[in-house]
Amino acid sequence: MKVWSLLTLNGLLGVPGAIAIGLWVLAFPMIWVDTQFTIIGDPLPFWLAISEETARSLLSTIATAAITTLGMVYSIMLVVFTLAAGNIAPRLLQRFSRDRVNQITAGLLGGTFLYALTVLRASGPDLRPEFSITLAFLLAAASVMQVIHFVHSVSRSVTIDAEVAKISEQLEDQINALLVKTGEGANELDEAGLGTRLLAQRSGYVTMLDEDALIRIAQKQDTSIAVRVAPGDFVLAGQTLAVAGFDEDSEDAAAAVHSAIVLQSYRGAVNDIRFSVSILLEIALRALSPGVNDSFTAVACADRIAAALVKPVSKGLRGDVRCDDNGVARLKVPGLSLEDLLNMALHPLRQASRSNILMLDHIGVVLNSLYAIAGSDAKELIVAHGKALIETARAGNPINSDLEFLRQRLDFEVEDRP
Repeated sequence: MKVWSLLTLNGLLGVPGAIAIGLWVLAFPMIWVDTQFTIIGDPLPFWLAISEETARSLLSTIATAAITTLGMVYSIMLVVFTLAAGNIAPRLLQRFSRDRVNQITAGLLGGTFLYALTVLRASGPDLRPEFSITLAFLLAAASVMQVIHFVHSVSRSVTIDAEVAKISEQLEDQINALLVKTGEGANELDEAGLGTRLLAQRSGYVTMLDEDALIRIAQKQDTSIAVRVAPGDFVLAGQTLAVAGFDEDSEDAAAAVHSAIVLQSYRGAVNDIRFSVSILLEIALRALSPGVNDSFTAVACADRIAAALVKPVSKGLRGDVRCDDNGVARLKVPGLSLEDLLNMALHPLRQASRSNILMLDHIGVVLNSLYAIAGSDAKELIVAHGKALIETARAGNPINSDLEFLRQRLDFEVEDRP
């Protein structure tokens, strides 16, 4: 169920389809209400009074407009997808398909069409469903407001700075899940008794590790589980996903572990930190390329990466071991160290900026900001990145004044060797 809810329902199929079917099903109880409380011929308030001919015409108009607008909405989304793939980054298409505004707009328009069509079919000389028609009118009004909101949202979707900020917020949430938590117990997990190997049933990318579910499985079996793969890894069929302490005959437990380690044919960003960092780097590196030459977009990416690194730099990251509520070590997952995170995020930016003194200067600003809030261990890593920054700048053959300016830009001392 976790796989379906997070991967399938987050596209342009699950949520829009569920909304459309829900509104369609709503037509049947509304028609039943109209059959039980017929008010044809009675004096009606102005907001319910309507003739049979006008009712059918109104429902036909609503249904036609809804399905026409739905086609327009999908056309606009395809245009936005094309622009984003060409101008920002192709992997942003997954983000656009998971956008709730796009999903709700498509579902509301599709549901309004099916609802109006169903009520129209039930209308006739013997039944003029005033209550159902009133709800159809309200759905049409809601659809208009949602389309306006959709246009506003789409106009922001092709704005690079707005998309960079959204990706950064998602990355920040993913990284914050790895922060050191107060009261965490064990730092080690004894793998001596973990003899059952759980093998991948097919090849694919690890898009999610449901740590809570894995801890519950281990607690129920009174054992521990050591996961061998991390989100973003490509796993081959037959490769070891995890080792556990329960018996090989525990088919239910094994199936539950397989369900908690989600494999997909393509990479996703459910809790894949490396994937989210890669998207920001892809936008920045594309902006720094000679064909685009948009340094300020790369500056924005560097700022947002720094924002996502604030808490890891100041508080540190969790270890590899996860405990249950009683403090018993139940799960071991491949960890992501602060050094790995900084290297992953900063090295590509620095390497691509060798001849761009503006970008090198801003990376120095980012390092200063992180150094100001960093703990002792993180400061040593940041100093190492500062040293690499100076060496990279020198490799680009800048004039002496530029190199000296960059050296003075750093708020900390670095070992500067020609």
